[in-house]
Amino acid sequence: MERIKVLIVDDHVLFRRGITAVLANQENLEIVGEASDGLEAIEKAKQIAPDVILMDLNMPRCSGLEAIQALQSEMPQINILVLTVSEMETDLFAAIKFGATGYLLKKTEPDELVRAIMDIASGGVIVSPMMASKLITEFKDLTAGIDKKPVAETDADLSPREEEVLQLVARGAPNKEIADSLFISENTVKTHLKSIMEKLHLANRSQAAAYAIKRGLVHYKE
Repeated sequence: MERIKVLIVDDHVLFRRGITAVLANQENLEIVGEASDGLEAIEKAKQIAPDVILMDLNMPRCSGLEAIQALQSEMPQINILVLTVSEMETDLFAAIKFGATGYLLKKTEPDELVRAIMDIASGGVIVSPMMASKLITEFKDLTAGIDKKPVAETDADLSPREEEVLQLVARGAPNKEIADSLFISENTVKTHLKSIMEKLHLANRSQAAAYAIKRGLVHYKE
């Protein structure tokens, strides 16, 4: 198994060193670089093509949100995991909208961070439990009073299999888990995902998950 290449982006050098120390002994992970702001992150990403970027939000010169927009435009294959102290809903919604595939708070336990990196590299979507509850509440507010129609009744015209894949994506399942659950190959999962994105005019898995929640395709326990 190839090691997952990780780029750490944060304007505090001590925090970067701390994350490096946490991840250093993980045999499946490799720290391939560090950056102190969004501009440097974009430059480093072009040079080393990491699999996952750990991205802070509040940084000088170029913020994490600005960097996420630029990276998703130029290198959409890179998975970006926001790692921040911000518990503001506006930051969460903006990060997901711009293309981040995960949002964790800096008070996350080291083991949880490692699992999140592994899951995101495999195609999963990760959000801290506290922030996930805010995300779900926001979607409930947005869809209050609106009749939720199944995807099959919308202009999207997804196939039954695509609906199943979309539901699993919304639950944060990585491609391998989706493949195992549906007894199909990971390549087939990727084919279905590409079709879903095209039909729904979506840019990434995070937007697909948001679509599924807003349509009422996934139900979460309170």
